[in-house]
Parts: sequence; C-alpha cells; structure tokens
Amino acid sequence: MQRIIIVLFLATIAVSSLLHPQASRTELRSLTVPGGGNWSFNVYLPPGYDRSTERYPVVYLFRGAVDEWLDRAEDASRNGRNIQDITDTLIAQGKMGGVILVMPGFTAMTGPASEADYEFILNTLIPFIDQNYRTLPSRWHRGVDGFSLGGLHMVNLIWRNPERFASAGSYDGTLSLFNFNQMTAAGEPYFARLRPIQFLLHSAAIAPSNLSINRRVDTLLNSYGIYNTFSDLLFSTTSQHNWWNADEHMIRTLPLHWSKFQAPPHNVPLFWTSTIPAKASGTVRLSWSIGRASDSLKTMVEYSKNAGTSWQTLLFASRRDSVFDWNTRNDSDGTRYLTRIQVFGDTSYGILQATQRFTVDNPGNSPPDALFLSPQKYEKASGTYLITWSAEDPEGDQVRTSIYGSSDNGKSWQTIVTDISNTGSYAWSSQFSANSPAYRLKLRCSDGALTSEVISEPFEIMNTREPIAGIRHTAGGSDGRVVVNIVDRSRLTGHTYRILFDDTTSSQKLYNVLDGTNSTYLLRNTPFIGDGSEGPSFDGLRLGVFDYPLVSNNRDSTRWTKGRSTLTSQITVPTFSVGNETIKGVAYPSDYEIRIADRIIDTSSMLFGAGATPLFFIAWNITESHRVPVIISELDGDGKISRFDDMFILEKDRHGQFIVAWEIFFSGDERAILPIAGDVFTLKTIKPIRSNDVFEFTSTATGIAGEDRLIPSAIELFQNYPNPFNPTTAIRYQLSAISGVKLSVFDILGREVALLVQEQKEAGHYSVQWDASGLASGLYFYQLSVVPSARRDLVSTEGRNGKAGNNVITKKALLLK
Repeated sequence: MQRIIIVLFLATIAVSSLLHPQASRTELRSLTVPGGGNWSFNVYLPPGYDRSTERYPVVYLFRGAVDEWLDRAEDASRNGRNIQDITDTLIAQGKMGGVILVMPGFTAMTGPASEADYEFILNTLIPFIDQNYRTLPSRWHRGVDGFSLGGLHMVNLIWRNPERFASAGSYDGTLSLFNFNQMTAAGEPYFARLRPIQFLLHSAAIAPSNLSINRRVDTLLNSYGIYNTFSDLLFSTTSQHNWWNADEHMIRTLPLHWSKFQAPPHNVPLFWTSTIPAKASGTVRLSWSIGRASDSLKTMVEYSKNAGTSWQTLLFASRRDSVFDWNTRNDSDGTRYLTRIQVFGDTSYGILQATQRFTVDNPGNSPPDALFLSPQKYEKASGTYLITWSAEDPEGDQVRTSIYGSSDNGKSWQTIVTDISNTGSYAWSSQFSANSPAYRLKLRCSDGALTSEVISEPFEIMNTREPIAGIRHTAGGSDGRVVVNIVDRSRLTGHTYRILFDDTTSSQKLYNVLDGTNSTYLLRNTPFIGDGSEGPSFDGLRLGVFDYPLVSNNRDSTRWTKGRSTLTSQITVPTFSVGNETIKGVAYPSDYEIRIADRIIDTSSMLFGAGATPLFFIAWNITESHRVPVIISELDGDGKISRFDDMFILEKDRHGQFIVAWEIFFSGDERAILPIAGDVFTLKTIKPIRSNDVFEFTSTATGIAGEDRLIPSAIELFQNYPNPFNPTTAIRYQLSAISGVKLSVFDILGREVALLVQEQKEAGHYSVQWDASGLASGLYFYQLSVVPSARRDLVSTEGRNGKAGNNVITKKALLLK
C-alpha cells in the first residue's frame, strides 16, 4: 500500500510537471581573459532546463551592449517584450524546441568590434559555453544572428571561421562597415566553406543605406550559388531600424535556426559492437566503434524510456569513448527503452541509435509502462475517434485501463471510459465532448497493485455544430466574442439566456450563464481560456469564448481614416523618466481619434513636467465619448502634427489620477503628405472581455443556424491551425457576401504549390484542410483572393479587407517535418 501511494504521488508530480513546466531563465555571466580584459554575456536557458539532462543547440545573438536583447525598454517600439518572451512563446506554441541563447556584450558599442572581441567569441566564449552548459557542441547545432551592428558581427565571425556555424541571420545589419573587397577576392574556395550555412537575412525599408549594402551582400552570395532563405531581403515595406522589427525578425528566424539544427549531416561513422538483451537488468555494457574524424571528439551516451520521444544523458565525456557500463538499477523499469551514441567535434558529427527497443526489469514490482499512440500532437479529431495506446507491464502482468478527457488543457477531467482490458484501442464518441483546440486525454493504467498515469499531447476536437444565431453584445465594449453551439437539439428550451463575466480574479476569468426566462443560474464561476474551447453543457448547448489576453494596439485598423496624409505611426505603451521617477504607461482599453483643425482648438497638458503648447487638433476618446489631454513633444513647436512628433495620451485611473495611456510617434520620409484640417487619425485598440460585458441569446428553433445563420460582417482569413504543422493544417476564412473565391498556397519563391479553392461561395464561414505531405519543410504563404459576385473571373487584385471591392489577404504557415 505504501508503494502504491508513492507511485500515485510521483504520477501526480509528473502530471503537474507536464502541464506546468519549469519556466525559462536568464543569467548574466562574465569571463576575464588574462591580458585581454573582462567580457560580460547573458545566457537564456529554455523552460525545463534545470529539471532535465537534455542537451540543446545554441544561437549567439549580437547587437552592442550586453543587456540589449533582454531590455524590454531598449527603445519605445519594443512595447514591453524581449527575446526571452519571444523564445518562450515560440516554444510554447510548438514552433520550435528548446534552445540556449548567448548574448555577448562587445567593447565597441557604436562601431566595428575589435579583433580581440572576435578572438574572444571564437576561442574563449564558445568553448566556455560548450563546457559549462548542456549544449550539442558541434557547428551543426550552433547559429549566429544579430541586429544592426550585430549583423556586422555575424559577417565578421563567418568571415573568420564559417565552419563554426550552421545558420547565420541578420536584421538590418550595418554591413557597410565590412570590407567586402576581401570577401570578393577570396573567391570560390571561401564560398565553398559558406555553402553549408543557412542564411536568414532581412533589411529594413526605412534605412536605405543598410538596404543597398545588404542587397550587395545578397547579390554576392547569389553569384556563388548561395541564397537567402527569405525570398525578399526587405522585411516589409514599412519596416524600420528599431527593436520591434528586430524582434519580429527573430520570431521568423528562431524556428528556422532550430529546424536547421534538427538534421545535421553525419560525417563520422559509428557501429555497435555489443547487443542489449530483450529484457535487461543490472549492469549492461554498451560498446561501439568510431570511424575517422577530422578533429578531436566528445562522446555522449543517452537512453530513452519512451521509444525516442525524449532522451536522458548517461555519459558526456570530453574524449573519444567507445565503451560504457550502464547500471540500469538507477532507472525505473520500463518496456520502451532505446539507447543512442553521439560524437561531437567542432566540425564533425556522428550519431548511432539502436533500432530495437528493450525492457528494463530489475527485482521488485513496477507500475505499467503506458504510451498514447493516437491522438498525435495537434491532430484534429471529430465524430467517433479511435484512441490507441500501448500499456505493457515490465513483469508481464495484465493491465486494465481507464481514460479521461480535459477540454481546458488539464485543469479539470471528465471520465470517458473506465476499467477496460488492455486492448490498446477505444472508439470514442467525441461529438458529445466539448470542442477545444487544446484537448488532452489521460490514461490511468493498473496492474492490480500499482497504477501509472500518462497525459496526451494537446490536440483539437472540432465537431461540426449548429451555432445559435443572433447573439447580442448588450453591454460592455470588448472585442471578444461568444459562440453558442447546439450539442443536442432535443434539449433546447426556447429560453432567453444572459452570459455574465467576472475578471476580478487574478488567475482566471470566469463566466456565468443565467436563464433569464426562469431567473436561474445554469452555470456559475466557469473558467475559460479564451481560445474558443467549449465549456460545460447546459440545456443541450455549449458556449465558447474568444478573448484577448491583454489590451493592445490594433495595428491593422490604426491609420489615417480621413484625408490624404501619408505620415506613418508607431504606437506603444511608453515608459520614460521624470527626474528620479519612472513613469510607466498603461494600455488603456479605448479607441481614439486625433481630429485636425485649421485653428488652435486645444492646449497640451503640463502634467509630468511637460510644457503647454497650443494645438491645431483635439484628441477624442471615441469609446467613452470625451476629450482626452495629451502631452506633445515636437521639433518645430507649431502645435501641428508633422514628422517626428511624439504624442502621449493621458487618461484617469479608477482613483481619478492621471496616467499615461498610449504614445503615438509620427514619422515618414521627406515626401510624406502632412495632415490638413478635416483629417482624422484613428488609434484602435483590442479590448479583452471585462466584468461589464454581457451577451444575450435565445435558443428558439427559429433562432438556430440555417437560413438565419449570422452573416459575417467582413471578409477575413484566419491563421492556420496548427502552425507549425506536419503535414496537415486547417485554414479558415469567412465571407460577408456571395463571392468568387480562390485560396492558393505559395512557396518562398512565389510558386503556387497548392490550389485549395476556386469557386463561387455564399456568405458564411469556411474551413479547408491542406495536406502538405509532398512538400519540404519551410515557410509557405496562403492567399485568399475574393471577387464580388458581379465579377467571377477570380483575378487577384490588391485590396483591403471589407465588404466591397476586390480583396487579397495573405498569411504565413510553417511546415516542420
């Protein structure tokens, strides 16, 4: 009984660790080189680093000062995020695995680094990182990237030693400071050394000197048959030399760096010289032979308890080992063990994995060894779905299994089936479960004495539902929305319902469902994630809430909405200093208009030490319908909106104290058209659901979707899901009127690789499955072309989202195999 309790306790810890992994961390380190001074560098370690023996690839990031990649306020554009946030998000979204980031600070902050800096990186820092962190110490698991001067550092490093890196990127690198004559003169022998490297190069649009030099570099690489991974060197037509765009560059490049590290070429032959028995116990000898290598090797011996899903290190030696005695008594019993050997040199790499799994069974009873076979991560399930699993007992005892489901990513569980024999499959009627993009299953397996649990990867349950039409947002100003789906028509009541929200708890938003017809609550304090996952059923219905995690700027809708001005804008939540005090902005959930006049109609605020300026415009909160004060910083002091003007919108908090809400920085080139009287600039925000939001609907038969289905108000193309994907993904879109539709997929060279839709469609919501089985890993673009019903030739022409006119909307999808 005591051992049963311990096993259950450990299983609970395992479940908790799976659903709540250890967070990432960063640490500031320094090294003193005798006679060469002191160098500082930051190291990012991915989630779970301290709880595992896993080894990781490394990307070296360069800019200038040691803290720039981590400083959320490095410039106003950054909007409070840093490289740690970005990498954590990419890993959580499944777009990449764990990676170590190293961010050195150079002695030169405004110009080329010194030769000593490059010597330090290549000969001191890289060996130090490989020695002191769990890296995969070969060039095939090492990349370099940089912003601005960091791009120059990248080029200098691959000029000096290209064999150190497998992947190299740059955002708007200041490459004009590099002597390209030496690279050109090096000729074919040098460029042959560059060919194994993946290049991930971007330039800003509003930095023409960098762009022209970077195009020269791209042309030089092309002349030797080396091509940038991105089809266009230009990041975007509005990209600037700032941290926002540098971070966006990393969002695109980090998954590609990581993908490059996953399939390194093997140039060191390895062969097993020992055989592991089908059932092992005690000490097992592993031995192998190593072929010729071009440099000295390190050796890593690993084992997997789950048939290769994850690996743990048995030995990491800074020498060329060929034998290891493994004491299996230090590990738990299991039926899906594998072993592998990896050898690393700075330019050499080899890997050897056992082809047959084996059982470890040492004295004493052990719990069953269970594994989900389906569903797979991000798989889409509907209708009657066949759940499959493997559940084996190391001692060969019979195993009985129970299965549970969770639509909220493991926060709560519902029973699906209990106490079935170990058949390894179960036909599950998923249509009665809640739809969810992050559903999980749990196996509970018992050999009669001991129990083990295993939780599946998240997958999607998406059964076709009839949505209730005419859902009314009767109170509140949120951009969130609610869908109500019919699960069982026979239970519909025809009653009117109200959905009420509570955002006062710090950990989880809640909703309540009130039956307004008989004044009773059917659901109380129901948590929701905000991703549209369906909640508990009531009266034959389930509802899903689509919400936003934070107030943010709606970039697509923030623009000049009246007039011909071509000034560009940059919207941030500001942080600035006034004396010894730091003023931090608050993302206020309102929309605003800057209304331009032909005379002085307002005066700027003198709060926070600002000076008063007569203004030829007024700032208006259009959500709450009142004027708002502003602080203005301008070069010419004329009170008119022009290039390089900086405006801070002020609001009052719940205590009546003024706070800084949003910063608007206007810019543009010398040819930019300035605003005139009558022009209006609109700042739109995305507003999460709050406690004052209320939705209402009626579940009458005539209110059910069909001819009365709620028509979308605009054309929209949604992000594919899952993304990244392998090899299938769903693409959703909506139409506001009957239209000709063409949905195509293109590769990074602009070639059409798939035609998914080409026909006339009614207004409504649509979903298309794209199977990319025959395509290579990489970035793809899917494009929706919509032509109003008056024209049915499906010719693609440029346009904006909306109800009328021709529309072309493009989004990106990442295929990772």
